[in-house]
Amino acid sequence: MFYLVKNEMMKLFGKKANWIYILILIIAVAIGGMVQQKLGGEPSQNWREKTQAEVTQLQKDLEAAPDEEKEWIAQEIQKKQQYLDENIDPNAASNWHFMNGTVIGMGTLVTLFAVIVASASVSSEFADGTIKQLLIRPHQRWVILLSKYLSVLIYSLMLLAVLIASGYIVGTLLFGSGDFNARFVEITLEGEKIAVVGTQFLLKVLYYIPSLLVVLTIAFMLSTLFKSQALAVGVGIFVLFLSSTLGGIMILLTEKYTWTKFLIFPHLDLTVYALQENILQDVTLPVSLATLAVYYIVFLLITFAFFQKRDISI
Repeated sequence: MFYLVKNEMMKLFGKKANWIYILILIIAVAIGGMVQQKLGGEPSQNWREKTQAEVTQLQKDLEAAPDEEKEWIAQEIQKKQQYLDENIDPNAASNWHFMNGTVIGMGTLVTLFAVIVASASVSSEFADGTIKQLLIRPHQRWVILLSKYLSVLIYSLMLLAVLIASGYIVGTLLFGSGDFNARFVEITLEGEKIAVVGTQFLLKVLYYIPSLLVVLTIAFMLSTLFKSQALAVGVGIFVLFLSSTLGGIMILLTEKYTWTKFLIFPHLDLTVYALQENILQDVTLPVSLATLAVYYIVFLLITFAFFQKRDISI
C-alpha cells in the first residue's frame, strides 16, 4: 500500500497544475494580507482614550437624535463600552487576527483545488487511456482505488498546511507576532461574542477538516462514475458551489420541513460551530458530525462498489 500511495503522490506532483495550485494559495494569502493592511484600521496605543471619546460623543448624539436612529446609536455605545470594559482594542492587528479572519476564509480555495484534483484522479486514467495499465498490477481493485483516495487526501491536507504556514508567515511579516491568547470580539450570526483569537482560529481549522473530507469524497466518487475528466471536474465544481448555496436555503427550510435537517447541505460548513453552539435549535455539532459520517460512509461504499464492477474497456 505504501508503494502504491507513493506512486500516486509522484503522479500528482508530476503535474504542473498541482504545483500551480500551491503557488496560487501563497499568492492569494500575500495579496489578502496587503489588502487587509491597507484597509484595516491602524492600531493605536491610545485606543482607550479614543474609544472613550467616541462613547462620549455618541451619548451626546443620542440625546439629539431622532427616534429612528436612537436604537442604532445605543447599540454602538454598548459595543464600544464593551471594548473598554473587556480591555479589547477593536483595531488590534496581529498574525493571529489575520489568520482567524482572512486566511481561514481562503479555505474555499483549498476545497476548490482539492475538488479539482479529486475529480480528475480516476477519470483522468480513463481520459489518458492508462486505466488498464493501472489495473493489471497484482493488486485488488479496491487497494488501487484506496491508494488513489489516500494520495488525494494527503495532497488536500498539504494544501491546507500550505495555507496555514503561508498565512502565519505573511501575517507575521505584515502585522507582527501577536499574542495567541489575545481576546477579541468575533462577529457571529447571533451578534458579537468575546473569544480568544488563536483558539478561535484552531477551532475553525478543526471544524473545516470534516467538511473538506466529505466534499473531497464526493468529488472522488464522481471521478469513478465518469470516464470523462472534463465532465467529472465540471460536475465536482458544480456540486461544490451548489452545496454552499443550498446550505443556507436548507437551514431556512428546516423551520418548515423538519426532514431537511437530515440532508447533507446544512452540515457542510461546520466552522459555524466556532461562532455558535448550534445551527438550529436541535442541530448541534454532534448531530452534524453524525450526519456527515453517515453520508461519508455511503459515498465511500458507492465509490468502491462501483469501481469493483466497472467495465474498464476503453
